[in-house]
Amino acid sequence: MRSNSLRYIGLVLLFLLAINANGQKVGVVLSGGGASGMAHVGFLKALEENNVPIDYITGTSMGAIIGGMYAAGFTVAEIDSIVRSDEYRRMATGELDDDIRFYYKMHEDDATMANIKLGGGSLISTTLPTNLINPVLFDFKLMEHFSSASAAAGYDFDSLYIPFRCVASDIENKKSVVFNQGHLNVAIRASATYPFYLHPIRVDNKLLYDGGLYNNFPSDILYNDFLPDVIIGCKASGNIDPPDEDNLISQLTNMIRSHSNFESLCEAMIIVEPKSDLGTFEFDRMADGIDDGYKATVAKMDSILTFISHPVDPVQREIKREAFRSKKQPIVIDEVTINGLDRSQKSYVRGILGNNVDSIQINKIRKPYFRLFSDDKIKSIFPVTMYNANTGLYRLILDVKREKDVFLSFGGNFSSRAINTGFVGIRYNVFRKMSSTISANSYFGKLYGSIHGDVKLDFSGKVPFAVQPGFTFNRWDYFRSLSTFFEDVKPSFIVLNERFGGLSVRVPTGAKSRLTVYADYAHIFDEYYQNEQFLSIDTADQTVFDAGIAKMLYERNSLNRKQFASRGDKLIIQGKYVQGVEKTIPGSTSLSRDTTVNHRQWVAAKASYTNYMLHVSVITLGFHMEGLASTQPFFQNHIASVISASPFQPTPESKTIFVAPYRSHNYAAAGLIGIITPAKNLDIRGEAYAYNAFGKIVANTAGEVSYNWETDVMFIGAATVVYSSPIGPVSFAVNYIDRRQEPWSFVFNFGYLIYNRSIRD
Repeated sequence: MRSNSLRYIGLVLLFLLAINANGQKVGVVLSGGGASGMAHVGFLKALEENNVPIDYITGTSMGAIIGGMYAAGFTVAEIDSIVRSDEYRRMATGELDDDIRFYYKMHEDDATMANIKLGGGSLISTTLPTNLINPVLFDFKLMEHFSSASAAAGYDFDSLYIPFRCVASDIENKKSVVFNQGHLNVAIRASATYPFYLHPIRVDNKLLYDGGLYNNFPSDILYNDFLPDVIIGCKASGNIDPPDEDNLISQLTNMIRSHSNFESLCEAMIIVEPKSDLGTFEFDRMADGIDDGYKATVAKMDSILTFISHPVDPVQREIKREAFRSKKQPIVIDEVTINGLDRSQKSYVRGILGNNVDSIQINKIRKPYFRLFSDDKIKSIFPVTMYNANTGLYRLILDVKREKDVFLSFGGNFSSRAINTGFVGIRYNVFRKMSSTISANSYFGKLYGSIHGDVKLDFSGKVPFAVQPGFTFNRWDYFRSLSTFFEDVKPSFIVLNERFGGLSVRVPTGAKSRLTVYADYAHIFDEYYQNEQFLSIDTADQTVFDAGIAKMLYERNSLNRKQFASRGDKLIIQGKYVQGVEKTIPGSTSLSRDTTVNHRQWVAAKASYTNYMLHVSVITLGFHMEGLASTQPFFQNHIASVISASPFQPTPESKTIFVAPYRSHNYAAAGLIGIITPAKNLDIRGEAYAYNAFGKIVANTAGEVSYNWETDVMFIGAATVVYSSPIGPVSFAVNYIDRRQEPWSFVFNFGYLIYNRSIRD
């Protein structure tokens, strides 16, 4: 064993002697460029294949990421594999893996289109977002990639596998900041902080942005710090065009960016310029960028080799790389330090992360880390690690920034039909050891109105749970016509009112699933006519149902959007027990004239599953299945029985109308969904559903209610063009609903047709 170690050390010494004997030093400089900066991977690959030595590296932005990985001891093949992966694409675009999207913490879907955050005396202007994407996965993976390399180098960038520099921009002092020591993940994150895409980070009390603002090609840093004999650069982006008097964006860009020097600093300098049509944020085409860089470098290889006096021996290169990699210690955490919070808040955070941190590998803290980020009390987390040479373990340091205290939400739906709905909401966060959230919202419109309020008490720990008392008032006013926005609507023929309050308890059952138990008391008050041929002098029937309702709801959800989803799946399974008293007061269109009181009770089980399962190029295929089984009895009359039955409403349009044949006590339904995505965020959807009620609710001429057991399959369909804008979907749909007096409809909507929870669900 000792002789093998001596032999290994001897090979390293021979390699170092050979380098010193050679004397020639080659430096590599990598520009910024976003997705086009993937060219640097192909560039490094071509250099290694032709045994071009790489003694120093400097980089900016994407060049800092790729150059930093190479300097940290990653092979070109490893870098290539990382940047081509789906995870890297998600890092670059701010998406989260399904296994770290903690659904338990997500709020109920509502019609929110925009938020304003208030708190700590801040003005509204300070609550405007400073970033377009969520950086939490990006920051965590940078920490994972670079912590062990930083520790192996003693936090000195000259002691990495390849001595390294990267630059960021200090916009307060209008100058570049050069990183030559410290945490490698911090330096690279600062260098890659593209304005308004990623939020900036603070280092040594300086707010730092993308290095490309002031130096997009740090050849001067390479030359001044290392004095290489040869400089080889990869220029994946150039200087910006002069400002255009008619282009505000070009004017703003010129205000904040300086021109970089791409000129030769020494005689032995050569620049490779890959020709690429990639946009800055086209991260779904990163493979094209890699190929562009490789081809451009190979095309210029003869010129590069004229500057190289002694090609590197591939064996010696790998010996040096392995010598550095052997010093990298696995990231095992034995302590967690939390900065930015008070004592009680830290206690809450530790409950989420787990209080017993003793030799935990970094992959074991991944899920609780992202669970913490998903909490609505947390705005951001930035991680670094500090290695302890005495223990061989790392301390995880989390800079946590709490979220604002108050959220104001605005939204709703604007439609070509008379179903326009406004939405406002407010949420107040109380961040303590036992944190809570106080919420209220209101919908207002002709079709739907609602008031909701609740208090959610969050208990962190090994098995987190939330207790949520609340109340809801809902009203649906179904009118007789399909009036457009510009027409008067005819009198209502069914108005549904419900008031309920109670308590729910929620626990997580997985990263993307949760279980909720509800206990509610409801007062339901419905007004309706027995037929649509009523006069203005007629009085409506009234049914009042006071009931206690217990429900257990299991949800698993990975859909990418709360309306018009195109990725993921959603499973809902629920069981319900209802017991109450029905009181019916007949109106002038009723066949009966007597007020009746009846006790009702039943159990029901319902399940639905949606899955967007197949994705080929621009085409997505999915399906939806739904079924209900219950022992629900008839109510006093036909319309009351139909109203109290569960509806099948698979499309947005079907949620806005009352169609009796699609309400029943027992049913099964299934449908297919096809989506074509010709451009980003633009979908052309086709949906078709078949529905069969096992016992259609009917009435004879005497008004007696019964089931019609004949099989009668009905159909609902929609063809929709949807643009998913940053604030909400814009859609135009052609709808078909079988057995409706006017089965076809055409409707434009902007916003969300999403309502508060109904006690009838």
